[in-house]
Amino acid sequence: MRSNAGTSAVAVLLVVGVGCIGSIGAPGVPAGSGNGPPGNSGSGNNGVGNGGGGVGGIGTTPGDPNAAGPMPLLRLTHSEYNNTVRDLLGDTSNPANAFPLDRDPEFLYRRVGLASLQDVDTMKDAAKALGKVAETKATTLAPCPSGMAEDACARAFITSFGLRAYRRPLATDESDRLVALYSVGRTMLTLNYAGAIGLLVEGMLQSPAFLYHWELGNNLPTVEGSVIKLGPYENASRLSYFMYSSMPDQALFDAAAANKLGTQAELEAQARRMLADPKSAETVSRFAEEWLNLDQVAERPKDPAVYPEFVDGLKAAMSAETRAFVNSVMKGDQRLSSLLTANNATVTQPVAAIYGVSGVSGTAATAAMLNPAQRSGLLTRASFLTVTGATDGSNPVKRGRRIYERLLCNELPPPPNDVPTVASATDSAGKTTRQRFEDHDRNKCAIACHGVMDKLGYAFENYDGIGRFRTMDNGGNVDASGSVDLDGATVAFGNALDLSKALAGSRNAANCFATQWFRFAVKRTEIDADLASLNAIAGAFSKANSIGDLMVGVAASRSFRYRTPGTGEMLK
Repeated sequence: MRSNAGTSAVAVLLVVGVGCIGSIGAPGVPAGSGNGPPGNSGSGNNGVGNGGGGVGGIGTTPGDPNAAGPMPLLRLTHSEYNNTVRDLLGDTSNPANAFPLDRDPEFLYRRVGLASLQDVDTMKDAAKALGKVAETKATTLAPCPSGMAEDACARAFITSFGLRAYRRPLATDESDRLVALYSVGRTMLTLNYAGAIGLLVEGMLQSPAFLYHWELGNNLPTVEGSVIKLGPYENASRLSYFMYSSMPDQALFDAAAANKLGTQAELEAQARRMLADPKSAETVSRFAEEWLNLDQVAERPKDPAVYPEFVDGLKAAMSAETRAFVNSVMKGDQRLSSLLTANNATVTQPVAAIYGVSGVSGTAATAAMLNPAQRSGLLTRASFLTVTGATDGSNPVKRGRRIYERLLCNELPPPPNDVPTVASATDSAGKTTRQRFEDHDRNKCAIACHGVMDKLGYAFENYDGIGRFRTMDNGGNVDASGSVDLDGATVAFGNALDLSKALAGSRNAANCFATQWFRFAVKRTEIDADLASLNAIAGAFSKANSIGDLMVGVAASRSFRYRTPGTGEMLK
C-alpha cells in the first residue's frame, strides 16, 4: 500500500521540469491569436469569443484555403476525464464529477482552461484513488511473466500504458522520470510490485501530458507555409475526443504509429469508421444538450406552487427522452430536418403525462408518437421548453433568444441599462404572457433586442414553463403567430411547428448548425482563417443534410488538421 509519502514522490518526480502551461488571456488561448468570427471581424476574444455572427461569411467568400485558426491549450473536460480513465483502467466511478465546474462563461460548449489550485487538489485526490484501483488490477494492467524481472516488467508497463495515457509515445526524459518514480516506490517507500504500479498510475494521471490536450510531446512541429500541421498522434487524439469524448481506440493508435493520419482522406475514413460506434451517438446527444443547454434541466428553478410535478423523477425523464430522441435520429436518416420536425418519442410515465400520451406507466421506456398538432422535433420537447421557460410560465425572451443565437447564429448587442422589467402576471390581470411582453417591447429602449427575440419566442406560447401544451393563457387565447427572416425573405409562422419546419428547410439554419458543430469540435469560435474550412464543412453537410456527414466534414477540415503557430505552446 501507498502512503502520503507516495504522493509526495509523485509531485517531486513529475512536476519538477514540467514548467508553466498555457498563457495569459482567454482560457487556453494565447493573447492576440484571433480577430473575430467571419463576417463580424473584431468581435472575437483572443481567438475564442462567444459571438455568433460569423455564419454570414459561409458561401459568400471563399476564404484562404491554406489558413487555419488557433488550437487552444485546454484540459480534459469532466466527461473526457471520466471516459478516459474508464478506457484506461476500466474505472466507472466518474471521479471528475467532483472537480470544479467545466463551464467557461466565455463560451457555449464545455471546455476547461488552465488548472487552478482547487483543480490541482481535486485532481491529485482523483489520481491517488485511481492509483489504488490500478494497484488492485496490477496483474492484468502490468502482467509480469514468470522468469521476467519486475523492473523490466515495470519498464514495459511505462512504455505501453504511458503511450495510452499520454496519447503518444513517451519522450526519453518522461520515461526516465517514471522509472525513477518506480524505483523510489520499491526502495524508499518499500512498495511491492503492485503498489509501485499503482504509484506509477497515480503519477501519470497527474502529469500535464495526461491532463492537457497536447500530444506533440517533445517533437518539433511540422510547419507548412504559415500554419502548423498536426502530427499523427495529435490527429488521433483530436479526432477521438471529438467523436468519442475519450482517448483514441486501438485502431487510431495503430494508424498514428503507421503515420496514416496525415491526409484529409485518412481522417475522413477514420471518422466514418467511428460513426458506427455507439459512442459517436452519445457525442451527438452531448452536442444537442450543450448547444441548447438541455443539460441544465435539473438546474432550472420552477415555482412548486405552479409546477408541483417538477421533481427529480420528471427532470430525469425529460433528459432521458431527449437523448433517446436524438439517438433515434442518428439511427435513422441523421437529418437536421428530422431533428427539428420528427414527432416520435420514447417516454416514461412522468414525461408522458406532460405530452398527454396515455397508456404509459412507471419508468419503463415506451415508444410513442406525439400529437403532430402539438409536437414537432427538438424545439417542442419538454427539456427545451423547461430550460427556456420561466419559473412560473412561458418566457418569450429566453425562447426567442435561443433560436436567434443558437439556430441562426445571430449576435445580439449588449442591452442598454434602462430597459424596464416586464410586468408580472399579477400586475396584468386578464393579459396573456404575449400581451405583457408586447407592452414591454413598445419601450423604445427595448426594441433593438426584444423586438428581435420576442417575436421568435411567441412561437412557443402554446407551451407552459415545463412544456405542457395549452391553448389558453391567463384566461385569453394563445397567439403563437409571428415571422422570421430566413434566407433573404420574411417567413410567417402560425406556431412552433411552423417555425420548426421553416428552420428545417433553411440554408441559414443549416449553415449555423454546421458552424455550431465546428465550435463544439475545436472548442473555440471561428475566426477569418477558418472561413475556407467552414465553407467545406457546410458544403459536406448540404450534400445529404446528414449529421454524420457533417461530423466527418468537420474532422476532415483544414482547421481541424492544422493550427496557427504560437497557439497551445509546448509543455516544458
